[in-house]
Amino acid sequence: MRGPYSEYAAPPIYVYPDRPKPGVHFSRTELVQLAVAILALSGAFTVLYVRSSPRAFAANPVTFLAIFFPASLLAVGTGVGLHEIMHKVVAQRYGLWAEFRYNPRGLLFAFVLAAAIGFLYGAPGATWISGNVTREQNGRISAAGPLTNLAIATVLILVSFALYSRISSAFGEFLLSVYIVQAATVNAFLAGFNMIPVMPLDGAKVWTWNKAVYAAVAVTAIALIGITFFGALL
Repeated sequence: MRGPYSEYAAPPIYVYPDRPKPGVHFSRTELVQLAVAILALSGAFTVLYVRSSPRAFAANPVTFLAIFFPASLLAVGTGVGLHEIMHKVVAQRYGLWAEFRYNPRGLLFAFVLAAAIGFLYGAPGATWISGNVTREQNGRISAAGPLTNLAIATVLILVSFALYSRISSAFGEFLLSVYIVQAATVNAFLAGFNMIPVMPLDGAKVWTWNKAVYAAVAVTAIALIGITFFGALL
C-alpha cells in the first residue's frame, strides 16, 4: 500500500504478502532494471576495450563495436545477470520476496572509471530480499550468486580447452579469447571479489553462516582466477 505523496513525509511503505506465491516470479520493473543494468555495464566494459585499443577502434568503429559489445554482454549477462537471478531464485524458494533493483549512480561511476583510468568498478545494483530470513537461509542465498559464477567459469574454461586445439586461424583464437575466455575470467573474478568477507558482499554472509562452505567457495574462486590468468598468458 502506498500513502499520499508529500515532500516532507517519509518514503512510501510497500506491503507484500507474508509468503509470495510459490515459484520464481519477475515483475516488469525488475526485468527492466536488470536489463538496464546489464546493458549499461556492458557498455562500460566496451569502453574499456576501446580505451585499450584506440587505433583498432578508430580504424573501424562499427566492426570493433560489433565484436566487443556482444563479448561484453556475454560476460556481464552471465557474470552479473545470472548471479543476481540465482540470489532471487534461492530466496523465492524459501518463500521470501526478492527483486533486483539497479543503482544508477553505481552504473554511472563504472562508465567514469572505465573512461578516465581504464579500470572498471561499479555497483550495478542488488537483489533486495524481504521476509523472515534465518542465518542459514541468508548464507545459502548469498552463496548462490558466487557459486553460479564458478559453475559458469568452469564450463567456459572447459569449452575453451576443448575448442583451442581445433581452431586453425589467428582470428578464431582471437574470438575465442574475446568471448569465452573473457567471460570465464569475469565470472571467476566476480566470484572471488564477492567472497571477500566484508559487508555488504556475499562473502560476509557466507562466512557468518558456514566457514567451511566459505573456504571451499573462496579457494575454488582463487583457483579459477589463476587458471584464467595463466591460461591467458600461454
